[in-house]
Amino acid sequence: MRKLLLPVLIFFVACNSKQGDKRIEKNENTDYLVTLEGIGPVKTEMTQQELEKLLNNKVPLTNPTDTVSGSWQDSATIHYKEVEIKLDFVRTYAYTAKDSFHMRVTRMTTNSELCKTIGGVGIGSSKQKIIDAFDDYLLFLEPGYDTDTLLSKTLYSVKVRESREGPQIVFYLKNNKVYSIEVGSFFDDAE
Repeated sequence: MRKLLLPVLIFFVACNSKQGDKRIEKNENTDYLVTLEGIGPVKTEMTQQELEKLLNNKVPLTNPTDTVSGSWQDSATIHYKEVEIKLDFVRTYAYTAKDSFHMRVTRMTTNSELCKTIGGVGIGSSKQKIIDAFDDYLLFLEPGYDTDTLLSKTLYSVKVRESREGPQIVFYLKNNKVYSIEVGSFFDDAE
């Protein structure tokens, strides 16, 4: 009887722990989940209007009506729930009406500890944790600079991509700890 009871008990405990894991995944808050597409529901390629609808608030661009200098880039800092996110925009022609355009998000940066990848990589994570969490991705490790020409001994970045070009997450590190996270895209203009 004891021999039969032990395997049944192990099976029961294993099944319960797997169900517990599923509950945790289902209940995990995705409001601040960092992916190759964005942070939570704030995504690259969103238009300013889509973002304003999500936030239920106007996005204060720094250069919204600059038609004199022909500016095609802009930026803004938003507050989504409990995090601050710096956004970069580019002017994109809408083609729905003559001379119409909209601004769309091209890059976002945050240093909030609430923002993490599904593997738990976020502010304070080490380079090794990034490497372990993204072992199936292309990783680019690059040194940072203290000045324009002086390589830093403490600053560097880890870029995570699925392919050579396209969406990426960039983790900026100082003294082997992530201090900032950027989501955007990389395209090689040299081709």
